[in-house]
Amino acid sequence: MKKLTLIFTVLAFVLGIAIISCTKQATTQTDTVITTTTDAIVLDNTVSDFTGLVDDYTAANPSFFVDPTIPTKAASADPLPTTVKGIGLDKCATVNILKTPTMTASVITGAMVKFTIEFTAGCIGSDGKARRGTIVSTFTWVKEGGWSRVSAIDLFVSDVHYVGTQNGTFSKIAPFSHAYYTESSTLTVTAKDGTVKKWSSERQRELMEGNGGVNPVKIWKITGNSSFTNAKGEKSTYTIKEPLYTSTACKGFIAGTVVTVSTGVTTTAAYGAYTNAASASCKDGFTVTKPGVNGGPAITTFIKFGK
Repeated sequence: MKKLTLIFTVLAFVLGIAIISCTKQATTQTDTVITTTTDAIVLDNTVSDFTGLVDDYTAANPSFFVDPTIPTKAASADPLPTTVKGIGLDKCATVNILKTPTMTASVITGAMVKFTIEFTAGCIGSDGKARRGTIVSTFTWVKEGGWSRVSAIDLFVSDVHYVGTQNGTFSKIAPFSHAYYTESSTLTVTAKDGTVKKWSSERQRELMEGNGGVNPVKIWKITGNSSFTNAKGEKSTYTIKEPLYTSTACKGFIAGTVVTVSTGVTTTAAYGAYTNAASASCKDGFTVTKPGVNGGPAITTFIKFGK
């Protein structure tokens, strides 16, 4: 997901320069488009950061996430249902964990884990960002090989207030039991000047290659869309038209198409077609198609990935 937002960042700024330079008549329109797009991109990156933050903190506390239904697990893997201290990745953050087994006819059939990360006022994380507030994530084992996570966010990052919810579900998808994630986020953002913005996104990720752990190269298939409302009430959308593919062996996407619409202006970013893992190759950029000036023909530009 972070790769997706980083590409959008490159796309927004390059397109801003390209369109504005075409004609003075397009400048006013482009300024609005680029401002809205840039705001949405920053927020998309922040959403990705929140997801990564929870992932990193939970990964630092693996013993609390052992499937309680596995008979051969160590008895110590399931602490008593009392709140205990976890490991924090930032010195100024505290972690509290409560794991409660789910019982069915005296048999453990699942568990719920309440995972709370609290950043104290003045906390500067290892990434250099100032945070204060909490993220409370509740994990629920929903079936064998699957779980769900709901994260309640009430957090200030550099004095910008984020309030909302992130939902994620892990399962295995037929017919090959691929790892599959569905993810959604809704956030209300209040800037330091009191203006309010809103964000909503839906993502689906399927692990196409590397499920068995033998192949070190993993290829992900990503679908979904997002919507953003800026402080003026103007809306923009980001839709994955053709599934995006990423490979851990490559930088950036290796295939797929994304359509962005901001204040009525539509732009398409294309990374090429995906056939199979054997034919997948790393790309050094993507092709952008944008509206022509004054109703003229569309303009196509190839943009290289930043180094």
